Amino acid sequence: MANMKTMTDLKDVFNGISSFMFDTTPISLASGTITMVPEYELPVTVDTLSISQDDPTINHYKVHGLGTDWVSSSEPGDATIEFTVPTVHTDVLTLAYGSGAIASVSATVSDAAGAVKSASGSYTGTSVKLSNTKVTGCIALLNDEGTKLLIVNNVALYASPVYDNASTEPFAIKFSGTIETGTGASMYFLTKST
Repeated sequence: MANMKTMTDLKDVFNGISSFMFDTTPISLASGTITMVPEYELPVTVDTLSISQDDPTINHYKVHGLGTDWVSSSEPGDATIEFTVPTVHTDVLTLAYGSGAIASVSATVSDAAGAVKSASGSYTGTSVKLSNTKVTGCIALLNDEGTKLLIVNNVALYASPVYDNASTEPFAIKFSGTIETGTGASMYFLTKST
């Protein structure tokens, strides 16, 4: 007879994030050896990361004479991923909107005499054409101690600009999306061995 596993036997916790990495190539293995080389370590705003799944929809099938279900089935709830990246770096804009939406640009500005803060001068930078670009790949989260890795695979994300509290918060790109069916598993819970 098997012994009951206690709460302490089952304690295997992933908590805190010290690094948020992103790779545009999903992992293709459900088991075995994974090789991952993340392309980005994204600066994600604290308390904006959310990974959740809605409750399943339960389908009840009843027959006359019984008070309980004859049989039941379910539809899984929608998975949702959201996080905010407070940077306008060209690489992040390209990830968010695609290389075809990004261009280099220069500008010359002349403002009115006596302006409180002069904007006059020459500027260079990046222009972005907002688009509905699907960003796919996988997210890798390293815990606070650097001993555990949570990989969320087959993510499909879409970007939108965020500048709600201009006096206190920087311009940011919000990524929102889901987990799609694809190659490999949906999530990997890994513990560092060396």
